[in-house]
Amino acid sequence: MYLDLVVDFTQDDVIGYAELMVIVASADGTLVKEELAIIEALMGRCMMHPEMRVNIRNMLEAPPALDLVVAKLSPVVLKLALRDAILVAAVDGEYDASELKTIKALAKAAGVRKKELSDLFEWVKSGWEWHNQSFQYLGLV
Repeated sequence: MYLDLVVDFTQDDVIGYAELMVIVASADGTLVKEELAIIEALMGRCMMHPEMRVNIRNMLEAPPALDLVVAKLSPVVLKLALRDAILVAAVDGEYDASELKTIKALAKAAGVRKKELSDLFEWVKSGWEWHNQSFQYLGLV
């Protein structure tokens, strides 16, 4: 994956960011391999220590409360987490109502307006389309 502002997060920010990914992935009550894979990739991009990753994985069955996590994070962390939370929610091919509710609550906490949120959803959609083109170019679909 690409370098991002998340590489400059403090250790506490990285933990909160990862907790938010877990909250979104767990929102619909089911975890699929694609969600687990993207959370692992995002934790790697944040340069999260392997021991911290174990703690995050252990939260998948009992995620923390959204409001408690949001309260300890800066607007910058919340905005980047919002962007990546949409990726996590989209990775299984559909947005569940509970995932959307969580994303909207996160957007509100981050101070992101409806138009910006809509733009993020479009960014994710075009990103998946761009990514899937590679399979076509390689004759894999």
